[in-house]
Parts: sequence; C-alpha cells; structure tokens
Amino acid sequence: MAKQPNPRPVPSAGKGHRHRQLDAIDHQIIRLLMRNGRMSNAALAAATATAESTSHARIQALVDSGVIRGFHAEVNAAAIGRPLLALISVRIHPGMREELEPQAQRLAKLPCVVHLFFTSGQADLVIWVAVPDSHALRDFVLTDLNAHKEIAGTETSVVLQHWRGEVDTVA
Repeated sequence: MAKQPNPRPVPSAGKGHRHRQLDAIDHQIIRLLMRNGRMSNAALAAATATAESTSHARIQALVDSGVIRGFHAEVNAAAIGRPLLALISVRIHPGMREELEPQAQRLAKLPCVVHLFFTSGQADLVIWVAVPDSHALRDFVLTDLNAHKEIAGTETSVVLQHWRGEVDTVA
C-alpha cells in the first residue's frame, strides 16, 4: 500500500522508457525480486550464478529501462486499521470525459486508495480501497465519488478474500 506523494499514471510497457532485450538471467532476477523485493544483492548473485557486481548492474539496468518500476512494501491492511477492502467501478459522464484524468489524480491522492486503474469496458476507473469499516466505505462512495458531478455512477464490490499472484516472465 505504498503511496506516492504526487500520483501519476504508471507507464505501460514501451511508454516512457526504452526497454532492452531481456535474457534468461534478467528474467530470473525479476522472478526472484517479485517474490522477495528485499532479497540482498549477494543472494541474487548467488541464485543467478553471477558476480555481485554483475547482479547489481543488471538490477540497475532493469530499473533504468523501466522494467522494474519500484520496490514496495506489501502491507497487511488489517494490521494498520483498514481491514475492509473493496473494488469500486466508476463511470464518468460521457459529456465529461475531459474530467477523467483530473478525477483519477484527485482520487489517487486519497489515503484509502491503494490502487487506481483506468479500464476499458463498463467502468472508466476501478479503485481498490482499504478502509476501517463499512461506514468509512459508505462515506467514501457518497462523499468522494457520488457527490462529484463528473461521476455518472459507481458499483462497489467488497473483497472477501485476497490472494497475491505472480506474474511469470516469458523466458
């Protein structure tokens, strides 16, 4: 649930960075860091059978090229007083599409927003929130969403259980 002080869209592959060709060692480093972002450089080097300087240089190249976009702590929302997770689909009025990005930036700055996605399909945005209770969720939907004239409608789904998947690399 790491927050950036000035939220901005996360670039998709190929946008904003020139990606280099990845080899098997790069893919192995990515897989290892996705499982444990705090893995030491020495452990990464040992696991990939490379020198520590090579491992460090490869990680830096992956960061510089935008393949690795950051290192974050995965926080147990319940442990910080926000046990209720919800996904909220948001539709912007068709005549107010120019407000989509300003609304997304406004929403991304709110403390209960974990992630915000611009999506295709029925919803324009999907917001993942972590709140203390159902009252806070209701207040968020009524005050931060439905009270804004740009918002055409919302649909809220409470998260009953959450599993973290692993993106597998191609190599």
